Amino acid sequence: MSAAPIPGWLDQAIQRTDWFRRPPSRVGGPAGFKEWQHFCVYGRDFDLLLNVSEVDPVASDGPPVVRLTTLARYDRWFGDVETIPADEVDIRAGRVDARLGESTLRYADGAYRLDVRCRSVPVRAQLELRPVSMPAPIYNVTTGDGPPIHWVVIPRLVAHGEVTIDGVRHVLDGTPAYHDHNWGHFRWGRDFAWEWGFGLPQEASNPWSFVFARLSDRALNRTRMQTLFLWRGRRVHRAFRDANIRIRHHGLLRADRVLKVPPVMGLIARGTATDVPARMTIEAWSHDTRLEAEFTPVDVAQVVLPNDDDFGVTIINEVAGELAVEADVAGDRVELRCPTIFEFLGA
Repeated sequence: MSAAPIPGWLDQAIQRTDWFRRPPSRVGGPAGFKEWQHFCVYGRDFDLLLNVSEVDPVASDGPPVVRLTTLARYDRWFGDVETIPADEVDIRAGRVDARLGESTLRYADGAYRLDVRCRSVPVRAQLELRPVSMPAPIYNVTTGDGPPIHWVVIPRLVAHGEVTIDGVRHVLDGTPAYHDHNWGHFRWGRDFAWEWGFGLPQEASNPWSFVFARLSDRALNRTRMQTLFLWRGRRVHRAFRDANIRIRHHGLLRADRVLKVPPVMGLIARGTATDVPARMTIEAWSHDTRLEAEFTPVDVAQVVLPNDDDFGVTIINEVAGELAVEADVAGDRVELRCPTIFEFLGA
């Protein structure tokens, strides 16, 4: 069953902000470009994370490296990072239109359509995701010692279709979903780290959606940028920046198991120790708003990436957990309790 059409003005806003930029080195620009499209979907008894990334190498004249990351979670994570052969890749600049081997990603007629067939893990997803909130672009975010990162987030979509995981078929009819898009010239292993997370209500009648992000130095001692958005329905209702946000970590998550993808990188980044907090609290305020949020991690999977300039690794922790948000916004009471995925990137 397909979702209702989105308004024309929302469709135009998405087309103007969310499109593949592609590596500028193809037309004589600098090499080292990175870009990815990221989706999270919440079924009744599973989580699904899909990420399409393109990395333009600096040290070779070869084509960009395109990867499909798939992570699915029942009571635990499983998944993989697949490198798609160059002759099986077709990505169109200026829009969202990509063929990645047997998988496709497109935006047309007000919906993202994903047909994902994983070769290394038993996951198949045929999804239509229709946005129900305006995109929020954040451009020119400094990484401290390199060019900036750019980000567009569409926090709230509804998913229709089906997902098959390990032979079990799940039908989605209005399931909550999240999407963001990142790009820029930056180097894994340089002096930056980030944290971000989001909250989506399970009930369609709840109008509130939540996204935060913080960019810091790699040691997590200096915050370079932090932002928090609160949507009411389709539009951003409140936006908080920097000094009006306080983010605190409490303890460290002690995980019994940590999935590492691609599996071969688990030989380099061994063990289950993480720098993920056991609990995170977020406060934000303005002249008429006070917001408090608490994220409690439950399970973690790690995407392990080789650094660009040394023999170390960068670890992206994808952390499933529970989020509680309470706020008073000019007299309006906000309550949001939901499962979610937060991300912590660091050494």
